[in-house]
Amino acid sequence: MIYNCRAMRRLNTKPVPAELLVKLVDAANQAPSGSNMQRARWIVVTDEDVKMKLADLNRQGVESYIGPQTSRPDAVPHQSKEKRLRMLDAVIWQTEHMYEMPAIVMACMEFESPVDDKLIVQGNGSIWPGIQNLLLAARALGLGATPTTLALGDRQAVAEVLNLPDTMAAYCLIPVGYPLGKFGPVTRRPLEDVMRWNQWN
Repeated sequence: MIYNCRAMRRLNTKPVPAELLVKLVDAANQAPSGSNMQRARWIVVTDEDVKMKLADLNRQGVESYIGPQTSRPDAVPHQSKEKRLRMLDAVIWQTEHMYEMPAIVMACMEFESPVDDKLIVQGNGSIWPGIQNLLLAARALGLGATPTTLALGDRQAVAEVLNLPDTMAAYCLIPVGYPLGKFGPVTRRPLEDVMRWNQWN
């Protein structure tokens, strides 16, 4: 499953049954967390107005991201120009259709005190394992999902859209739906590029 759980940005508008969305969050909830504090919180967004507001925040983030990227599609050395452009096209498609996605899962963390930059950094190790569990569960259920953080640049705006208290922060936006494309193998750097024994050399 981990070898073909690729990013699925183009999703059908067909509704996803609530019981499947619950299964995704249940899988995410099984992930380990620092000191077993279990501070991950999951908001499943199906309301049209909330999706529209999140889509607008995502568009703002994508526009600032895409600008320099489209002028240098060869910026990633392990990805051909053609493949890079296909990925960017998919990002743009997702941006234009985000409000139509059947569901958006927001991965959040809840803390004991108001959120600041230090707390957010500390929470990363406790939220991303759950996000990966959710992605793998989606793949097993035949659903497409792709994590993105581009919508989260304005933390206060996101908090207002989701009605988060000041002790909670959003970490990731995950559109979920039935894929329009096909699952296939992921393309990754070879191990000799990314792995060493004992020390880096």
